[in-house]
Amino acid sequence: MQTLLRLATAGSVDDGKSTLIGRLLFDSKAVMEDQLAAVERTSKERGHDYTDLALVTDGLRSEREQGITIDVAYRYFATPKRKFIIADTPGHIQYTRNMVTGTSTAQLAIVLVDARHGLLEQSRRHAFLASLLGIQHIVLAVNKMDLIDWDQQKFDDIRDEFHAFAARLDVHDVTTIPMSALQGDNVVTKSANTPGTRARRC
Repeated sequence: MQTLLRLATAGSVDDGKSTLIGRLLFDSKAVMEDQLAAVERTSKERGHDYTDLALVTDGLRSEREQGITIDVAYRYFATPKRKFIIADTPGHIQYTRNMVTGTSTAQLAIVLVDARHGLLEQSRRHAFLASLLGIQHIVLAVNKMDLIDWDQQKFDDIRDEFHAFAARLDVHDVTTIPMSALQGDNVVTKSANTPGTRARRC
């Protein structure tokens, strides 16, 4: 019998939380054909030359127009090993209360960090709030690694800084994964673009 794991995303605005969830849903075949067609159509209308998978979870009209997550969106998907319910929470400081609501039932938090910018104040705030809610398992997703050419040193610096911060929160189960949610590297399947780094799948 498949076990159920409740997840929540965390991290600063524009770090790629909605894109990551869209990629997880797409790669696990949990996006319906009509929904995907609508996402592809909207992506083209916005002038993108790619399918903007963040649109899969941004359901409110104001979210679609602003390009940010405001409310909490819950999505279900499954792999051969496990079932998941994931909460897509907002990264904007104005909606931190909604982030707390979405994280309150989670067993694990995925803290996304934009590899170009490193740990930001909101990333730390979300990790702190997750620890206050009793979450002891964190995946640090160092996202947009493709935009820094998979720089090993930058990845190591972000990982080490976050692990030291998490230790001060008394959170010691942290798995760090270099990824590109947009391209799908190290999200559902391991990527060949990560020489020297170790990625572990859920």
